[in-house]
Amino acid sequence: MNKKSIRPQRAGMDEVKNAKGHRNILIPRMGVDFPIEEKIAQASDIHDRWGALICEDKTIMHLLNDYRQAVNNSWETMRHVGIVRECTACAVEDGGSCCGKGIEDKFDVVLLLINLLMGRRLPKVRFFSDGCWFLGEKGCTIIARHVICVNYLCKRLYRNIALDQIQKVQWAMAQETDLSFLLEESIKGWLWALTDRHSPERIF
Repeated sequence: MNKKSIRPQRAGMDEVKNAKGHRNILIPRMGVDFPIEEKIAQASDIHDRWGALICEDKTIMHLLNDYRQAVNNSWETMRHVGIVRECTACAVEDGGSCCGKGIEDKFDVVLLLINLLMGRRLPKVRFFSDGCWFLGEKGCTIIARHVICVNYLCKRLYRNIALDQIQKVQWAMAQETDLSFLLEESIKGWLWALTDRHSPERIF
């Protein structure tokens, strides 16, 4: 039978037949257009079922370690050039925040799963009614952020931070987002392989 690629647009679980014809293999869907609570539940379910096995994959673990270092380097560079200071002043003194409600809708299940694999708990409720789901009292509560969150630099930053310092941050951000992409694709590949082992059809 020819394999047919099916890529649903919503998060959820599809039950497919295993090699013996029993319908007991649950396979994740990966879309972004589902409520964040359900995407978090989906990521948590994948982590509970397959997290330990995923972490046995040497390629994924290597990418996870490199990605963690890249994230740490991004934050250290932002602190060094003064971006963290500027963002804090903006939030405290001017009441501004780039982390508004709805940003969480950009996240897919795999990116949420990466946070769980890195030991970060995902919040079950929104802390600020008008803020991103992942915005807490001390800022972002997760490690693996969406590329929009990583790359965004506002006019205030360009006005108050020297261009050569901005470029240092952009270089660090590029390393982070490149590794994030590679890690996500590697995890999706692992899950696709799981699907191929148990189902005649891919569902994502």
